[in-house]
Amino acid sequence: MRALRPFFVTGLHGITYVAVALCVFSAACSHDSSGRWFERPKTSQQWLDMALEAPNADDRRRGVLGLSQGPDGATDWAMKVYDTVARTDKDTMVRCAAVKAMGPAANSGQVSAILKIVSSQTQRFPDVHPAAGPLRWEAARVLLAIVENQRYEPAQRGEIVKTLLERLARDGDRNVRLTVIDTLAYFAEQPVPAALIDVLDEEDFAIQRAAENSLIALTGITHHHDAKAWRAWLASAKDPFEKAGQTPEGIQTTNRRSHWRWDWEF
Repeated sequence: MRALRPFFVTGLHGITYVAVALCVFSAACSHDSSGRWFERPKTSQQWLDMALEAPNADDRRRGVLGLSQGPDGATDWAMKVYDTVARTDKDTMVRCAAVKAMGPAANSGQVSAILKIVSSQTQRFPDVHPAAGPLRWEAARVLLAIVENQRYEPAQRGEIVKTLLERLARDGDRNVRLTVIDTLAYFAEQPVPAALIDVLDEEDFAIQRAAENSLIALTGITHHHDAKAWRAWLASAKDPFEKAGQTPEGIQTTNRRSHWRWDWEF
């Protein structure tokens, strides 16, 4: 608990002020058998009030974290709180905390908000504030978790793929694009391979490597980052996804999630 700052007051008003301060302190704190003071654990309702109403951004962020770590952190109403904060708070770090809080239990109910946040650099939505790069990346990571664990509805698939392809082509944040490339590996459909082949022409080797890995996952073959060879193969392939999920000879497989650190994994 934070140390109390000493202060001095005089007169009747001063005595009243001290009495009120002691009442507030007693309501928020208690002491153990040894007489030491400690802060009482907050209830979910108190964390909720902090997350939505605290005037200070750091307190709102603490409210989100406190709620997410408590017994009600994955309930439907808590997920709605994270959704609201992630879309509308004025502070990027508070919004990042809310998106991250969605992660462990994120499902089809969060897909709409996540897609809007990811797209908000170039699109405007009446219910979503534009998102900075770190926030879009956090949202893209949660979307990857939703897709990887198949926690979305079949009817949402088309919009997810459309958003991923758009962000691959247009997003200005490198980390967002890397996560998008990883996520596209789960969609064996056109025009995903062609879009991934296009980014092999870029100078960024991390982008090239991620695209090659996703192409391997989708097709079961490799052309070792050669965009020209990939285009020739794609033009002649009757079914480019025939060997999807297979590992080409000489290629060492890795855990796809090793690209990122997931705070909710143990």
